[in-house]
Amino acid sequence: MRITKKQLRGFIDYQKFFRLGDEIERLPSASWIFVTHNRCPYSNSEKNPLVWAFQTLINNQLYLINDFIVIDDNSNDHTKASIKWLTGNYNIKIKYIRNKRRISCSASRNVGLKYTKNNLVFMGDDDCLYSEYFLVGSMLTYQMLKRRKPDEKIAVINLPVYEKRLSPEFTVKSEMMGKVMLDKTFFYHEFDKFPLEYLRTPHYLDKNKTILQPLEVATFKGCNLCDKALLSKAGNYPDLEMWPSSYSEHIELSYKLQKKGFSIYHQPDPKFGCLHLKYGNLTRDKFDKKLFNKRLKGLKYSLGQMVLWAQRKRFDTGARLSDNSFYMTEVGSFFSFYLKISDRLGLKFARNQYKIFVEECQKFSTTPTNVIKNKKDRRDIFFAGIKRGIEATEIQTGKDYKRIFKQIVQELSNK
Repeated sequence: MRITKKQLRGFIDYQKFFRLGDEIERLPSASWIFVTHNRCPYSNSEKNPLVWAFQTLINNQLYLINDFIVIDDNSNDHTKASIKWLTGNYNIKIKYIRNKRRISCSASRNVGLKYTKNNLVFMGDDDCLYSEYFLVGSMLTYQMLKRRKPDEKIAVINLPVYEKRLSPEFTVKSEMMGKVMLDKTFFYHEFDKFPLEYLRTPHYLDKNKTILQPLEVATFKGCNLCDKALLSKAGNYPDLEMWPSSYSEHIELSYKLQKKGFSIYHQPDPKFGCLHLKYGNLTRDKFDKKLFNKRLKGLKYSLGQMVLWAQRKRFDTGARLSDNSFYMTEVGSFFSFYLKISDRLGLKFARNQYKIFVEECQKFSTTPTNVIKNKKDRRDIFFAGIKRGIEATEIQTGKDYKRIFKQIVQELSNK
């Protein structure tokens, strides 16, 4: 169901934050990690998405980060110069580490965690624009939730990310947000939606009705606040260096966290969201042209200008891939995740994805803009992904899975 601006208006009241002054003063320090790859293509730093992301955080209200870490995953653009420009113009300290070779986003997050000064750590995409109350709202959510649930080990607070939007466009039942159906080898994120139940009966963490109550979920995505110690106890992010993109990193870490008995929450409050530019990708996500001339505090360019630059298709930035490589990696990396749990789940995922991708020609996300119309091409991509998934799983586990690959080929190749 579509949500209207009138319905959202009641949830976006920034004046109430000033009633939480005492709470805000007691908030602990937090670190921020950006993993980046070729997100600074211009010598003019103010035209680079990594700089835009920093500027929105620097201009946040009521709470600021005192420890920034940038892990540069072997960029060959103006990233280092842009970091220098930021530190010089805003008088902030940024720890900059450049990987000597590409090691993937997931492995780079683990590198960043080693350098953080604080136990509470934000992970954020380097092509997002963060709302002015993103930081304070996230921190208050964590602190209030911890106070309400003192015996619970809260590992992650997931934050809302809106694709080329400043607020949610649709509602969804809360039970569908961050839902993992492991035995069906399927999961939902839906973190860009607003919980339908909150339209009728909003639940708040505080008596001033400032901050929405987060929802306990089974998985999370790339913009979040995490407890570094709990992530470490769960084994940290998986090593996905064998893949061109770390698509399965969050479902894999979620699984490890839950096996340890740690909790994951999603904060759906639109005041604490961010706009995802999806830099380098002309996606199917629609931008509201009424926002073209809107300017965010501290940024030189309008929202519309930044979106236009972002949607120029590039394969040398972030985790951007060709459509074929995207599908192969999606099939293979998620197949590997389920196979590491059990042969049964690996086989089940392969059968399900063959039906969905090869036979029904369904898309996994809004990222690929093209449908692969030829069934033979889809079959080739599918089996290439499964084969790569077998190889990756063997590397990670030391086990031999060739019999599984043979079974999948025999069962599905003649369909």
